[in-house]
Amino acid sequence: MRKYSSNLAFVDLLFNLILGFVFLFVVSFLLINDPTKKDNVEEKAEYMIIMSWDGDKGVDVDLWVEGPEGLVGFRNTLQGFMNLDRDDLGHRNDIIKKGPNAGEIVRINREVVNIRGFQPGEYVVNAHYYFTNLGKIGSRINVDVQVIKLNPYSQVFMGTKQFSFRGEEQTFVRFSMRPDGTYYGVNQLPKDLVTGKTPFVDQPTSFGNSIPNPGGILICFI
Repeated sequence: MRKYSSNLAFVDLLFNLILGFVFLFVVSFLLINDPTKKDNVEEKAEYMIIMSWDGDKGVDVDLWVEGPEGLVGFRNTLQGFMNLDRDDLGHRNDIIKKGPNAGEIVRINREVVNIRGFQPGEYVVNAHYYFTNLGKIGSRINVDVQVIKLNPYSQVFMGTKQFSFRGEEQTFVRFSMRPDGTYYGVNQLPKDLVTGKTPFVDQPTSFGNSIPNPGGILICFI
């Protein structure tokens, strides 16, 4: 009696093994190159403007940077290639809310503006003393500003200024940028960016005691 044999079962097994390897390869490739991650990739910064002040004092100082397309600060955190990373309110938003260290204050007062592209024109870096709970006596603080150019690294400016009263604004540095990203014309000529736009100014005057009013007009009592 003639016997018949077939290798059909072996072919099926081999095909299933190959199909399994292909499936694993596709899954691995998708995990490595997840297209949903593209929106989360943050472009590198070309310039960093870092402002910091006394971390032991719960005062609010605002960093303002004027560029070719406008003004960046807590009212407008994005303008052209510039953006403000965080509006630091002093101790008011430096309190840990959850976890074993809840209630503790992170004593770091810092604001950072990044410039992520090259746009020619002038840039003005100012600081504005927005809020204090220290009163007029003892309200003086030192504010540090550093401007760094990255890729390649160089320090454009680093300096410290003392602020004496709520509402005070000072210019730290002005510089211009060429289309290739290089800078020139670094100076400290003063330019007001926000003074007169806030509803309070506690600047002392030699004419007497002053009180703030919504119109920004200084009322003096002689």
